[in-house]
Amino acid sequence: MKLTIIPVDNAVYVDGYSFIGLNLSTANIPSNVHALQWKNTVGWIEFLNNDDGTKPQNQPITELPEWANACFVKWTEAKALVEELARQADLAAANNQPTTTGSQDL
Repeated sequence: MKLTIIPVDNAVYVDGYSFIGLNLSTANIPSNVHALQWKNTVGWIEFLNNDDGTKPQNQPITELPEWANACFVKWTEAKALVEELARQADLAAANNQPTTTGSQDL
């Protein structure tokens, strides 16, 4: 799985499928995180500049932090909602087909 989290945008990307504007407030993302990048089993955390303007080095990770898992849950919930809405729209379209009585000649 490829995962990117950008807290300032409330954005979570999973395998190229993104949701922006998610409510990530309950994920407890550290305030100094700019982004998290993850691919399969490894990744890194990118940090915002320090108060003195210096840029901290990326932190390599081999395990997703708890806050990243919480963000992934938010993405999963958003994806499930979109899929359910699409399913309902398909069902409504199928049920909204014109009906006929008897036979018709074409």
